[in-house]
Amino acid sequence: MEIKHLKITMLVALVSCTFFLAPTQVNAANYSKSEAKQVRYFQNRYKKLSKKVYDENNLYTVEPNFAEPFNPGQLKAAYITTSMDYVNYYRKLCGLPSESNNDKVNRDAQIGASALAAINAKTSLTAHGLLGYTRPYYISEDEWNTAEDATLGNINFLESDTGASAGEIVTDLIKDDNNLDGSGNTGHRALILSARATRMGIGAAYGSSNKKFYSVQNGVFADDILRPAVKDVVAFPSSDVFPYELLDSDTPWSIYFAKRHLTRQPKIYVTDLTTNKKKRAIHVRNYGTDYFGDGYTSAISFDPNISLINTHKYKVEIRGVTSYSFRLFRQKDTLKSPKKVVHKTTQHSK
Repeated sequence: MEIKHLKITMLVALVSCTFFLAPTQVNAANYSKSEAKQVRYFQNRYKKLSKKVYDENNLYTVEPNFAEPFNPGQLKAAYITTSMDYVNYYRKLCGLPSESNNDKVNRDAQIGASALAAINAKTSLTAHGLLGYTRPYYISEDEWNTAEDATLGNINFLESDTGASAGEIVTDLIKDDNNLDGSGNTGHRALILSARATRMGIGAAYGSSNKKFYSVQNGVFADDILRPAVKDVVAFPSSDVFPYELLDSDTPWSIYFAKRHLTRQPKIYVTDLTTNKKKRAIHVRNYGTDYFGDGYTSAISFDPNISLINTHKYKVEIRGVTSYSFRLFRQKDTLKSPKKVVHKTTQHSK
């Protein structure tokens, strides 16, 4: 299955990752008491997330009508709920509050996805805002305007007829390692992890003739961008504990700043605190302060240039800016308690 997606924002510094993941088996002894508690919490929460696969046959309660009268269709409630469950799982990992979801934002997102499907939009950056596309006669001007706004959010293209789970789509966007602009941009992630966002709408539709799967996260709202941030710094990977599975070799790391504007390219170091190996991050790129919908003023991203090993603890140091640490865990496993050592005694009677 191939998933391709588009960027939502430009960040201050972006890179691609070139590190290695090594499998290990662990139990609770590898973690502090507080870390083990957090690991169990996220492992239990992840297991409860639906892994159901959706395709054109089970995605809708009402199928779109790409003719007059136009109908954007209606998604299965479970698909929307699961999408938001994944969004909020990742937000919780990064210390952010949950986003809400309502009929209005979902309806707008569905109009956006169906408009992309109606015109069989190309897998291209121009899909954002429907740039260069002509409105079909059967879509009203109001609906087209709604679609233009909704598609300014996250867009994902699935070029496969085997379908995908709602979680796969959200996870692809949060990892942001398959971006069409080719720069390592993490704008999709920035929107999902916005410290100002309060709500998100979910839309999805199959192309009217190309059968490409279009999904839309409608999450760009002026009132959200202007509201105070609930957290000044948001990191990926986040502090404390973080899933090993989210850090593939081509997944960029990033830190977003809600208030701080960075004008220089800082030196970044990553230390494996378990082995005391330290490396300087590479491939750092600075994009300035451009953004569209995430509400951050600055961000840096980097390739840690270091091997990643499950259960190891890592420190990220951005010289002159900030530092934090985290320990890796497997979200798909169950953390086992360490075996208790029982000391047997023998008694002798006289």
